Amino acid sequence: MAEEKATPEKLIQIDHKPPSKDWTDPQVEFVRGFFNYSSVQKNMEYLDLPNPRQWKPGEEDWQLPDNWKEIIFEGLRERLKKYRSFKVFMDICVRCGAAPAPTNAISFSVRAIPRICRC
Repeated sequence: MAEEKATPEKLIQIDHKPPSKDWTDPQVEFVRGFFNYSSVQKNMEYLDLPNPRQWKPGEEDWQLPDNWKEIIFEGLRERLKKYRSFKVFMDICVRCGAAPAPTNAISFSVRAIPRICRC
């Protein structure tokens, strides 16, 4: 729940005009209540998960392993090989939502599909 309830006076003061800055360059704020917490350390150790520790997302240093980027890329690479639906999901344009257009409904190769995105 919210720490402070909004009063009608505060709700009236809300500015509903869109911001003047560019929407493609958002400023990210880590504010309490905007993120999820990981599991408790003892549960992570019981499940034999990698890098078990007490994690606080609000801290500046997340104590990630030195090769965290390689771990993420390797996990993505494994899932892209394993799941065809994940390949299709990753091919969808995030700006306009255009998905690859299959040339033939029977033979469906993700990399051989022409893009219909014009972004």
